[in-house]
Amino acid sequence: MTKNKVIAILLCLCLCLGMTACGRDEKAEETVSKTENAASVSNGTLQEDSTALAVGKTVVSYQEYKIYYYFMKTQYESVLTQRVWSYSGIQDGKKSIGQEAIEDVLRLIIQVKVIVRAAEKQGVTLAADEKEAADYQAKKYYEGLSDSVKKENSMSIAMLSKILEENKLAEKMYHIVVGKTNTGVTAEQLKAAKVQLIYLKADDSTRAQVRQKAEELCQQARASDSNFYRLARENTEAEDVECLIGGADTRMNLANASLALKEYEVSNVVEEGDGYYIAYCVSPSSKEINNEYKNQIVEERQILDFQNTYKSWSEEYEVKVSKSLLVE
Repeated sequence: MTKNKVIAILLCLCLCLGMTACGRDEKAEETVSKTENAASVSNGTLQEDSTALAVGKTVVSYQEYKIYYYFMKTQYESVLTQRVWSYSGIQDGKKSIGQEAIEDVLRLIIQVKVIVRAAEKQGVTLAADEKEAADYQAKKYYEGLSDSVKKENSMSIAMLSKILEENKLAEKMYHIVVGKTNTGVTAEQLKAAKVQLIYLKADDSTRAQVRQKAEELCQQARASDSNFYRLARENTEAEDVECLIGGADTRMNLANASLALKEYEVSNVVEEGDGYYIAYCVSPSSKEINNEYKNQIVEERQILDFQNTYKSWSEEYEVKVSKSLLVE
């Protein structure tokens, strides 16, 4: 339980910022004007005290990087096996998942360091009880590790305490920022329905053929022996099959069509600028659904506000990464 709590704290920023918050395109990142040049980093064979990463003048030792990497690796291996690290990445077929994980860890560390610097500038610190809780959690986590894991991953109570304190401070900054988010929702925006979606992406060159495919799927969905969820899962290009659609959605044609459906009814093919949709109503508008949708709207606004705030903070620092990490 302690291990899971620690990992949850460390990954909370990934969830609200997204792993791409610092940008996957390093060349594009280098063109942004920075106000604080990065400190030098170490290359070649890295030792525990070598500088693996620099965010402005803030440096990250190889020891600290290795502990962050261990957290990420544990997260992956809790649902997969160790062999996952040699598999080729799905996107380009060139990078292994292990290499992708290294870049994700680097982005996570950068995010934490940028937010901690923002906290310092604003005079935000951990209260005594917050710091004590982080240090206690670090101690318990350390005690639960085997000697071999401690040695292999350069674990120390001091470094674990530093990492957890900084992550708790970053989490505190998140709540400070989102505490200022406008959470007002009108009655019209609030109305929503829970639907399952088939989404087919289309542009001007493919719209006709995609429309034809959408019509065929719509007919198939309306067949008495069809399972909409299975059909959607096999054909949709959306990240999730089931979601809430309502008055705050920018896809107004889809929102209007979804809200007009009765329970277990399938919509006609709905055209939007990004393609075609077919909606299946799981639950029509109700007080419970509308409250859930309101919470979703507020959360999305908060995340967007924090992403925008983080972007302005990150632009103040040049970032350097040891070449030795990028070739591991």
